[in-house]
Amino acid sequence: QLKGAAEQTLKSVKERHERFLVLEQDREEKQALKRLLVRRKNAKGSISERNEIMDKIKKILVLFLAILISTIIVLSVIFINWEHIFGDTRPIANAKAMYQLEFKDKDIAETTDVDNNIMYVVPKGHLDTYIEMMKKKGYALTEKDDKHHTLLLKKGNTFTEISYKSLTSRYTLINSPFLKEV
Repeated sequence: QLKGAAEQTLKSVKERHERFLVLEQDREEKQALKRLLVRRKNAKGSISERNEIMDKIKKILVLFLAILISTIIVLSVIFINWEHIFGDTRPIANAKAMYQLEFKDKDIAETTDVDNNIMYVVPKGHLDTYIEMMKKKGYALTEKDDKHHTLLLKKGNTFTEISYKSLTSRYTLINSPFLKEV
C-alpha cells in the first residue's frame, strides 16, 4: 500500500510539474506575443512618425528653396538695374557714412562715388557743418542757392560750385568736386 501511495504521489507530482511547464510555456508564449504586438505597434508608430518628420523636412526644404529662388531673382533685378537704383553712388559706403552719423555721433561723414569723387553726408538741413569744414580749408561761402541746391565757395580768385541733394529723408549728400587721394 505504501508503494502504491508513493507511486500515486509521484505520478501526481509529475502531472503537476507537466502542467506547470505547460503553463510556464503558455505564459512565455503570451509574453512573446505581447512583445511582438508592441513591436508591431511601435513599428507602425515609428513609420507614421517618420512620415511626419519627412513631411516637415519636405516643407522646410520647399520653404528654403522658395526663399533662395526669391533672393536670386531680387538680387538679379538689383544687379541689372544697379545704376538706375543707386545712381553713381556706392550704397555700402553711404550706409557706412550714415552709421558714423547715427552711432558714432559725427557731424559729417565722408564717402565716395564710383569715380572716387569725395562726397559728404550730413543730417538734413545741416549744411553749415560742411561750410565750417570748408572755411577751415581756406574757402569762403559766397552764395547759397537753395532752389538749385548749390553752394558757391571762393578760395583766392577761384570759385568752386558744390551741389547737394537729398540722400534719404534724413540725410543730405554733398557732391564735392575734389578727387579722393589714393
